[in-house]
Amino acid sequence: MKKILLLFIGLGILLSAKAQDDLMNMLNSESSNKPVPVFATFKSTRVITGQSIEHVAAKHLNFVILHRFGEVNKGAYELWGLDMANMRLVFDYGITDRIQVGFARSSMNKTYDGNLKIKLLKQSKGKGGSPISLSYYGNVAINSMKWQDTSRQNYFTSRMSYFNQIIIARKFGDKLSLQITPTVVHQNLVKYTSDLNTTYALGLGGSIKLNRSFRFNFEYYPRLTGRDMLSASGSKLYDYLALGVDIETGGHVFQIMVCNGLGMLEQQMVRETTTQWSNAGVRLGFNINRTFSMGHHEGSK
Repeated sequence: MKKILLLFIGLGILLSAKAQDDLMNMLNSESSNKPVPVFATFKSTRVITGQSIEHVAAKHLNFVILHRFGEVNKGAYELWGLDMANMRLVFDYGITDRIQVGFARSSMNKTYDGNLKIKLLKQSKGKGGSPISLSYYGNVAINSMKWQDTSRQNYFTSRMSYFNQIIIARKFGDKLSLQITPTVVHQNLVKYTSDLNTTYALGLGGSIKLNRSFRFNFEYYPRLTGRDMLSASGSKLYDYLALGVDIETGGHVFQIMVCNGLGMLEQQMVRETTTQWSNAGVRLGFNINRTFSMGHHEGSK
């Protein structure tokens, strides 16, 4: 009798295990057919200075402090550029998970700007998923410097500039992320009649995951037009290139970089980079990113 009882118990366990396996196989089969969104293509909303494909989540405020020092080739008298400083403060808010708005102020030319970022596509794994992520980013900026020549008629529109770009990105596995960003910059007022008001560029950016907390980043913005233009001060212009690392530390993303551009507003980065890597005309810099939740917590009800 005991043997018969044990036999039925064993048979029940086998049937139960088989049923569980069949159920798990069905669930796995169903889930494998559904696209799974890809997350953390980049660690921050910026690759280094330029925008990344990442967005601020809904009802979250992202506060960013960007800081750039002077050129390394200034030598020991300027402590290799550390005696000089340029800063930008940014407040980005996620209205939804797809729409982000922001406001910022840059010390370079005392510039104020408002920006908009819209997520158009999200990369997903699985059948029917998008192979890429796609976003639009744009801003309108106002130079608030005092007019140098007050004897002439100066228009408010002469202070304005515009930046528009499409961000196309893809995450390859767990380690590598790349993006390409067709970019248009428009400046209402230029210094020379031969200068172009509108400049086209093609940004390239990437991130390599080193471990859970560290990433290596790069970005490059070659201009496709206006390569012979000079800056407002008459200096030669160069393409922007930056190398950096991301360090994630408990709610903060700390970015350290070396770049040849002083301006941290996107149109300044593309149109006003006046130093080059070949003669150590680069500068150290950092970004500090901190995100705050502006919604109600579940436990507060």
